[in-house]
Amino acid sequence: MTVAAEDRPNRIWWQLFALLLVSGLAVYSGIAFDEQKDRFWPETEILISVFNRKPSGLSGMKDIVTKIGQKNRTWQLPYRNLTDTKGMLVICQPTESLSELDAKQILEWVHKGNDLVYFDHFSYKLTRRLIDKLGIKSKDGDDLVDKKLAVTQTSVPEFAHVPSLLVSAERRLIGGTALLADKSGTLVTLVKHGKGRVLLGTVPSLCSNRRLSNQEAWPNFQFLANWMSTVNGAVIFDERCHGFSSATNVFHFLLRGPSGLVFWQLMLVLAVGVFSAAQRFGAMRQVVVARKISNLEFIFGLSNAFRRARANTAVLEILGQSFKNRLCKALGISPHESSENIVSAWNSSKQATSININELINNYERALSKKHLSDSDLRTLVGTCDKITRTFADSTDEKTKAESNT
Repeated sequence: MTVAAEDRPNRIWWQLFALLLVSGLAVYSGIAFDEQKDRFWPETEILISVFNRKPSGLSGMKDIVTKIGQKNRTWQLPYRNLTDTKGMLVICQPTESLSELDAKQILEWVHKGNDLVYFDHFSYKLTRRLIDKLGIKSKDGDDLVDKKLAVTQTSVPEFAHVPSLLVSAERRLIGGTALLADKSGTLVTLVKHGKGRVLLGTVPSLCSNRRLSNQEAWPNFQFLANWMSTVNGAVIFDERCHGFSSATNVFHFLLRGPSGLVFWQLMLVLAVGVFSAAQRFGAMRQVVVARKISNLEFIFGLSNAFRRARANTAVLEILGQSFKNRLCKALGISPHESSENIVSAWNSSKQATSININELINNYERALSKKHLSDSDLRTLVGTCDKITRTFADSTDEKTKAESNT
């Protein structure tokens, strides 16, 4: 039992490790399953983000930029922090419209010599805050769904190896230098702003993941790759416009990823365990009921042990000492008195005529000197002691009755 008690803490640690391992595997296998599932299930929300690996996402474009050796990063900080950064900011169909302050800070950053790629539908006034500051207007046009348009601006370096673009659009732009247009108006335009450039377009799905499987749409990726290769710095994919915010707290940052899912799963298991243990009857426990031995069983067991050990002499000594104490108490003398004093006190008592106490003491001392005492001798001596005890008990009862009658 001692070994099991010492191993119990180690088993608890192994159980916690196994729980953490199973939870981690469950989370990561669930993430992998979701990624495979999203390839076949229709999307409920369009999110043109590099964090989105679904057909509407932009993760494929980010992978292409990484493979061509172009330095890139994602942006999740306030736009005022752009002042310490050099490069090209890419904004595609924001889920949260840019505020007046955001548009101002971005254009100030572009004015210092940086580039901006901004693709959106520009259907509402709130989405046109930035292009209004550049003097660009938007209007309705013919709806295009995966329409292949030939490129006419062949002299523009960004259109190298780009014979055509496969686009989908609803609106058109007015102003700037038109780079791609149809009969309804301009789809992609270039605007100079201070020392920087702004590439505007009403084709936010130009390089979405769903186009990777269509060979006719590959020039779309070539076009943006050409454009991003001219940047003086890093390509910055804006994710703040999609609701992603970078936290300065490292714990908050970690809890948003797979490690956070594992943590919350373990917290849920812990909460269920604590709630279960706090119920009215508490947690289930194994109750060990120890078997109680009666006094009679104890006496029988002890006598059997002495009998097997042939320890009659020890038994006689124990019982004789107990009898001596009771006898001295009845005679009114100390149990430490000598045998002669005990005999003298006995002879002076009323029970002296019943038993020869001197002979009993001699037989007792003679029996103790024997190495092996027979059962018959033991019973004889114990019987004599019991007889004396009963005599004193009877006399005590008679005295009590007499006192009660008087």
